[in-house]
Order: sequence, then structure tokens, then C-alpha cells
Amino acid sequence: MKKLVLVAVAVLLIGGGAYAGSPYLAASNLKAAAVSGDADQIEANVDFPAVRDSLKSQMSAAMMQKLNSDPEMKDNPFAGLGMMMVPAIVDRAVDAYVTPEGLAAVIRGSKPNDAKGSDSSTNPNIEYDYEWVNSDRFRVNLTNTQTQQAGLALVFERRGVVTWKLIKVDLDDSFLEG
Repeated sequence: MKKLVLVAVAVLLIGGGAYAGSPYLAASNLKAAAVSGDADQIEANVDFPAVRDSLKSQMSAAMMQKLNSDPEMKDNPFAGLGMMMVPAIVDRAVDAYVTPEGLAAVIRGSKPNDAKGSDSSTNPNIEYDYEWVNSDRFRVNLTNTQTQQAGLALVFERRGVVTWKLIKVDLDDSFLEG
């Protein structure tokens, strides 16, 4: 009976450790794939349709807000046409840049348009902070330690017991302005 209890405790500890440690491992694997340029591994760890949808909504909202708050656009007769074109422009831009290579560049700490022709080293000024959002969501915040500027955040979602996928990239205002 004592052996059965020890086995049960060991199974619970190992299972709990795997459950709690799996998002850290998934984030670490994605970062390693980004540094090594392993597009297949990036594709395996990212839900690209979900990431694209989240970026499209964030960027469309940011562009609409800029158009609405720009004093020059208030009296412009073509402002309405510009607002109607925003979703199409954003859709094409996101589809062009949210690729394994573009996402790898962002994870390494550079802009997606720097993905081609740049080396695959990680920006040494980028710090990765990990936090649980809830039991099925995990967030990795990227911060530039040189400028003390918060960067984007990578949001992972549990898929199964110990499997995680990147489902969202939260952009901050400075990233949208740059």
C-alpha cells in the first residue's frame, strides 16, 4: 500500500511539473527555432490564422484611431475613402509579414521587414518575461532593456494537456508607430 501511495505521489508530481512547465518549454522552443531559423519548427508552434487575425484587428483599430484623431483628416473629403481602404491595406500587410521568417525576426527583437538578409542572432537588449494569464493562457513579454521600452507580447494557448501554440502577438503603441 505504501508503494502505491509513493507511486501515485510521484505520478502527480511529474504530471504537475509537466503541466506547469510546459508553457516555458514551448516559449523556449519557439525562441530557439526563431534564432536558428527553423521555419518548420516555428510553423509547428504557431497558429498562424489566429495570429494573423489578432494582428489585423489590432492594426486596423490603430490606423482608424490615427485617422480619426488627425486634425488634417477631419476636413478632408477623402478621409472616408481612406477609412474604407484601411482593412484591405492591413490585411495585405499582415499576410505578407506574418510568416515563419517574419515572426522569427520579431521574436529575435527586430522588425518583420528586417527578416530577409539579416543575421539570425537575438537582440541582446531584449528581455523575455514570462507570466501566466490563466490556466490555459501564457504570456511572454519582450522588453528592450537598453531603452526600458516595453515591446510586444507573445500569447500562448494550451492545446491538450502539455501542448501550447502561439495564438496572438500583442503589439504596443511604439511598435505600431515604428
